[in-house]
Amino acid sequence: LMREALRPKAMRWNISEASHIYLRRYRLRDSALELFFIPSAGATTGGCAFFAGCRSLFIDFGTGTWGNTRRDDAANAIMKRAPMQTVKQWPDKSGQFLHDELKKLMQAWIHGAVSNFDYLLSLNVLAGRSYNDICQYPVFPWVLSNYTSEEIPDLTDKANFRDMSKPMGALNEDRLAELLDRFNTFDDPTIPPFMYGSHYSTSAGVVIHFLLRLHPFGCLHRQLQSGHFDVADRLFSSVQRTWDMCTGRSAAEVKELTPEFYSNPAFLRNTNEFKLGTMQDGEVIGDVLLPPWAKGSPEKFVEVMRLALESDVCSEMLPDWIDLIFGRKQQGKAAIEAQNVYFYLTYYGSVDVANIEDEGLRQATELQIAHFGQCPMQLFYRRHAKKQARDSHRRRQTLSDLYDMKTVPLSNHVPLNQIASKSADKEESVARRSLPFMDAPLSYWVHLGAPPPGPHAPLVAIRLALADRCLAVDSKGIFHFFRWAWKPEFEDEDLSTAESDSDTSNETEDTPEKEDIFSDKGCFVAQRELFSFRNIPRLPYASVTSEDTRHATVGVSKTLFANKSLLLVVSDGDGKGALAMQLVDPIKGEIRGEVIVPSIHADCITSIDMDPIGTASGQGGVGGELVIVGSADGSATLWRFISSHYWPLRPRLRMMGHGGATINGVAISSALGVCATISSNLCCLFDVGNGAMVRNFTPPKKVVQNKFETSMANKNAIILTTFADTPALCLSVLGYVIVVCSTRLMRGEDLLKEVLSIELFTVEGRHVGSHRLEPQRGIPKKIFPTVDGRAVFVCAGGGVSVHLVSSIQPLVVIDQWRLSEDTGNDVSIKPVMYDLDFGPTIARPVVAAAGCSAGTLRLHALRGISRWSHEHQRNTVSSAVGNVLALPAQTVKNALGGVSSFGSSFFGSAREISKEALTVVKEREGGFFFRKKKG
Repeated sequence: LMREALRPKAMRWNISEASHIYLRRYRLRDSALELFFIPSAGATTGGCAFFAGCRSLFIDFGTGTWGNTRRDDAANAIMKRAPMQTVKQWPDKSGQFLHDELKKLMQAWIHGAVSNFDYLLSLNVLAGRSYNDICQYPVFPWVLSNYTSEEIPDLTDKANFRDMSKPMGALNEDRLAELLDRFNTFDDPTIPPFMYGSHYSTSAGVVIHFLLRLHPFGCLHRQLQSGHFDVADRLFSSVQRTWDMCTGRSAAEVKELTPEFYSNPAFLRNTNEFKLGTMQDGEVIGDVLLPPWAKGSPEKFVEVMRLALESDVCSEMLPDWIDLIFGRKQQGKAAIEAQNVYFYLTYYGSVDVANIEDEGLRQATELQIAHFGQCPMQLFYRRHAKKQARDSHRRRQTLSDLYDMKTVPLSNHVPLNQIASKSADKEESVARRSLPFMDAPLSYWVHLGAPPPGPHAPLVAIRLALADRCLAVDSKGIFHFFRWAWKPEFEDEDLSTAESDSDTSNETEDTPEKEDIFSDKGCFVAQRELFSFRNIPRLPYASVTSEDTRHATVGVSKTLFANKSLLLVVSDGDGKGALAMQLVDPIKGEIRGEVIVPSIHADCITSIDMDPIGTASGQGGVGGELVIVGSADGSATLWRFISSHYWPLRPRLRMMGHGGATINGVAISSALGVCATISSNLCCLFDVGNGAMVRNFTPPKKVVQNKFETSMANKNAIILTTFADTPALCLSVLGYVIVVCSTRLMRGEDLLKEVLSIELFTVEGRHVGSHRLEPQRGIPKKIFPTVDGRAVFVCAGGGVSVHLVSSIQPLVVIDQWRLSEDTGNDVSIKPVMYDLDFGPTIARPVVAAAGCSAGTLRLHALRGISRWSHEHQRNTVSSAVGNVLALPAQTVKNALGGVSSFGSSFFGSAREISKEALTVVKEREGGFFFRKKKG
């Protein structure tokens, strides 16, 4: 009764925040609806406690045919009122919607724009699987078969992988023979023959079984067992034991996996300290027993499983497994040939539950469906396509592909300072993979220095905008505008030949060592835009006093506002707690709008971080930015800016937890749904939905003791470890937090020695590893993550270092972008990188831009920039011609007179129109986008 009283009587969601709306089946009835929402940063229209930040909503509209009718009526009403950017599965267009979404999704996966994990998760969503329904929980495959070796399995050896062309029940030949014999001899007038009496995804036997150490699955498990946990021998206690059972003789064990095996190590630890009992052999059940190669680390186990899922071997076999679960081998004759037939009630359409009039029979049938498991909706009726090879010309190259992140964590790492010495050996240099920054030729970067006279303030914020613009803000708050282009060295005919050859290139896979990541030939054409203006475009407030060594606190959005033409700039408003918002035009170099909201905080703003949401992040829903603002008063505020709405004048959430200590850095991740704040002795993680603190942790103590072993001769010296006084803080979408620590050896108030390091934590607050920074690099200015979270870029003195985000080889340096600036005769200026950005889009990074000391900008080309430049030039010229055609409209009217005389008069004017349009296009775009052909 107490639980019933605490439940909210009414809950409300804002339809304008809907990002996806899907039709769903509930117990094989077409009567449910599922809605997903953009990260709300607090609910202003109701909600209760943790329910205020719900990211998804699953609604069943009841049994019978009226349940389907009510669902369709509600879906139509909601979708009509939802934003146009929302992904909508209209009831009367459901089939066409699935066809279009699957086509786009599959093409993205084939070309490497979507990972295997994201592809499988998206297929589960489109097939009706949901985290909100444990009877239809997302299903993932067993990939590895080696859970006994001491060392991590070789992910290039097919022998370490499960045969994904067969269902789990068919992996054991003896068991399969018995099942086939039963299938062939089964004779029942009402029940069709089947091979497997159990299912690969059931609520109790798979989902609750694997996730019982997490809430709310532990509570659900006890409800099924009359308030107690099941017998200890039947609980999930060992990965190897579970694999042996699923591939053994038992006809009941045909389990597949859940997504947590590839994304969330928390389900392997008994963090809640449940009393799970003792097995018959005396083993006390606690944490899950992992394979020997995991070395007892759930993070390492999940990472190896994820690397195996993303490996080339798995990518080659994955279409066969998709055919079994979502495709042509799910039902019918192909399913029989593939030994993939389950109990008939697991298939949609086997029984019309909605039309069963007997209430008792209907409930019994639904309970049987819920407990036997349900097959996903069949999505494919033809053989699933294969993924293109990594070296294919058509496949998009991500930063992870450039560094080969699928194999780097498992390879023997060679320190970068030893590469130069080894490069003298010809064999070693051939075997080593080229690094995108360290080995890049001179033509791949350009250095734009500040115009004289100096000295110049460093560029502390950088943002690549549109297709050829760059906005920078220096430490004094002044805006700088740049324009760039890449001039490739090939003819259009050569490019078309490469495109036609790309299909044949898929047949052969070159080894990574033979890949040429510097195949793009060309050079940058870049300039600093010097506009004429009455007032210098700058931030409303930036300290210029010599006593204040702080740089301007500013954040620049990745989202384009105001019809995708302006950038949102958020900064400190007055140094006393006000927040300034500006809209900046990167093309014309103008500030189009400015608002200062006073007294947001009680002290100055110290750090700002921004993350796109909705369409701006490649998802559904209205586009915009989530902004977190940290202050010296010990609090942080969370703001949400929607591109099509008015600016907010108050924060949506306010977060405490530092006891009044100054917040040095903040970070936010809309993908994880968390944000982080850090002070000198505490790092706090908050839920972006309701602002609740989900975790906090302090600097690591034991790890740094070894750094001063040789300096502890003086017994009066003490070691003090704190989080460094820097805004550099980063959240990886893989579930890691990267921070900067300062370890000082103190004797009284005297500093004897200081060591800076970057530390890797999980979002659970567990310390994974650290990397000591070189003394000459100083304190890092910013830590920038890759889109997939597998690496981070650390901006500091001397340039940028690229570190691997991994529990296997935590924070090892895999590349460096070294900086050597021409500072003239002023030797006091040290080359430092303050900020970094990749563009022109998040999904296709082909250029990197870095803001450096002395007001300089450095651009660096990445693989694929020539092809992108060609495509952009073609699209730009087409768009420009379309716009310019409006200019000779009067010529058309005068020449043709009217629509009735359109005939032969049109051809006489066509050449004149084309010449006029081309002339105007060359005048407007010729400086950057037109080049003369050779010969």
